[in-house]
Amino acid sequence: MNPELPPLPPKNRPRTLLRALLRTQLLAGLAIIGLVSLVISAQISNRSTFANSELRKDVLDRWGAPIAQPAPSVRAVASGSVFNALQPMALDRQTIAVDAAMNYRKRGLFYFSGFDLAFRGQYELENREAHAIDLVFVFPIEARKNQVLLSDLAFTVNGEKAPIDLSGAGDRLVWTGRARPGERLRWEISFRGRGLESFVYALDPKLRVNGFKLTFHVAGGANYDYPAGVVPAGSVIAERGGATLGWEYGSLESGVPVGLVLPSEQAWDSVIGTMVRRAWAPFIPFLLVILCAGLFHGRPLRAWQLQLAAAWYALFFVLTAYLAAFLHFYLAYAISLSVNVLLLFVYLRGLAGRSAAWIGVAAAGAFLFLPTLAVILEGFTGLIYTLEIALGLAGLMIFTTRDSFRRLVERILTAIFSPETSNAT
Repeated sequence: MNPELPPLPPKNRPRTLLRALLRTQLLAGLAIIGLVSLVISAQISNRSTFANSELRKDVLDRWGAPIAQPAPSVRAVASGSVFNALQPMALDRQTIAVDAAMNYRKRGLFYFSGFDLAFRGQYELENREAHAIDLVFVFPIEARKNQVLLSDLAFTVNGEKAPIDLSGAGDRLVWTGRARPGERLRWEISFRGRGLESFVYALDPKLRVNGFKLTFHVAGGANYDYPAGVVPAGSVIAERGGATLGWEYGSLESGVPVGLVLPSEQAWDSVIGTMVRRAWAPFIPFLLVILCAGLFHGRPLRAWQLQLAAAWYALFFVLTAYLAAFLHFYLAYAISLSVNVLLLFVYLRGLAGRSAAWIGVAAAGAFLFLPTLAVILEGFTGLIYTLEIALGLAGLMIFTTRDSFRRLVERILTAIFSPETSNAT
C-alpha cells in the first residue's frame, strides 16, 4: 500500500518545486547542450570562413576555377588597308555544345562542385562585301586566369587544321586570314578541361548576335542554378542524374551572358549546425524519460549519472561533425548514432536494469534519431515531427490507462516532495 504524501505548506511550495527542478538536473543538462552548441557552431563558422579562403584557394589551384568563357571576336579591314583600322563584325552563326560531368571535390565538411568539361564551338562568317577583306579571329581562352586546365585543344578553319600558338598572344587563340567576296569561313574550336561551380558564356554586349545556339548537358546532378545577370535557359530537359539546357536566339540586338551554376552536393556543415541549434528542445524530454525510467524501476539515477547521460547525448553531435570531415556524412551519422545508443543501453542497464535500458534506447530513437533525421530530410521535416508527436500521444494515451502509470506518478511525486532526496549528488 502506497504511503500518503506529506502535505506541502503553501509558503514552501515554490522553493520545493525549484529544488525539484534542480534535482532532475535539467538545468545542468541544458548547460552541457548549450556549451556543445556554442563550440560546434563556432567551429563550423570558423571552418566556413577558412573554406572560403585557404581551403577554397587550394581547391581552385588543384581542380580549376569558375569558367567565364567570352565569345570569340572578329575584326576585319578591306584588303590592302592599314590594320589599325579594323572594324568589328558580327558572326553569322554560333553553335556551342558543352558537356559537363560532375566531379565533386570534398574538403572537410564541404563538397565543391567540380566538373570535367568538354567544349565545342562552331562559328561562321560570310564576306558580304564586294571586295576581299582581311580578318582577325580571336578566341579568348583565359586558361591561366581561370585555371581551366585545358587539354586536347583543337582548332580548324574550313575543316582544315589551323596552327595553335598561345605563347605569343597570351591567353588568346588568334587566326588571321583573307576572305574573298561571298566566301564563308567556318571556325571550329574544341577543348577539354576542369572547372569549379559555374560556367558562363559571355556574348559581346556591343555586337549584334545572329544564329546563336548553346546546348549544355550536365551529368551527375540536377539542382542547377543561374549566376547573377545570366539569362536563363529557354529549354530544359530533366534527365536521370542530369539535365540538358538550351539557349537559342535567331537574332539579338546585343549580346547577353548565358550559363549556369553547376549542381552542388548537400552542405553538411549547415546540416550539422541546424542539428546542434535545435538539440536543446528534444533533449528536455530525453532527460525526463531517462529520469522517469530510473524512478519507475525503483532505481533513481543520481545527479552526476544524469549529467553523464546528458554529456553523452551532446557528444553525438561532436562525434558526427568530426567523423563527417573524414568520412561520408551518412556513414559518420550512422556510426555516431550506433555508438551513442549502444553505450547508452549498456550504461542504463548497469544502473537501472535491462528494462530501463530499453526505455533509454527508445528515448534516443524518439529524441535523438528522429529530430536529427528531420533535419537531414529537409523536405519531410514537418511530416516526421507530426508522426512523432502522433505516436507519442498515442503511446501516452495507452500508458495512462494502466496501473503502472499511477505507480510512476506516485514515485515521481514522492521524489519531488520528500524532504530527503535519493537523487542527490
